[in-house]
Amino acid sequence: MTSLIKSFVLIALCFPTMLLANEVATEVQKVPDVMGVGNVLQIVAGLFVVLMMIVGAAWMLKRYGGLGGVSNANLKVVAGINVGQREKIVVVQAGEVQVLVGISPGNIRTLHVLEQHISDESSLKTAVSEGDENSDGFIGHLRQQVEKRVES
Repeated sequence: MTSLIKSFVLIALCFPTMLLANEVATEVQKVPDVMGVGNVLQIVAGLFVVLMMIVGAAWMLKRYGGLGGVSNANLKVVAGINVGQREKIVVVQAGEVQVLVGISPGNIRTLHVLEQHISDESSLKTAVSEGDENSDGFIGHLRQQVEKRVES
């Protein structure tokens, strides 16, 4: 009998909240749909524009040398060539001295200090072609080593 009274009291206490919940549910259904197809498309288009601006800024930083503020007037890369997948040979000019540098992951070595200045990549190509005729020079030796490495 006590369980019957407890059940009745529980139902009596929950009944008014059920009525209020039903009224609230009808009010929620009256609220207009805020997230229509047009709003979703507008949000997606805005996100796309922001992402494209970020990609464009990254491309420009990569293309035009990144952030200013660090002066590279005395140090510049004159020419370079890839020797392997992650290895390069680069001619670096530091002030008036040009140095041939070998670059690999985790290692940078000075290969040779150049007596004759290389002004641009076309001069480097002519120096390499002259090195084929005169294989006693450094460039001829370097070319032979690169060809050996490619063959193996």
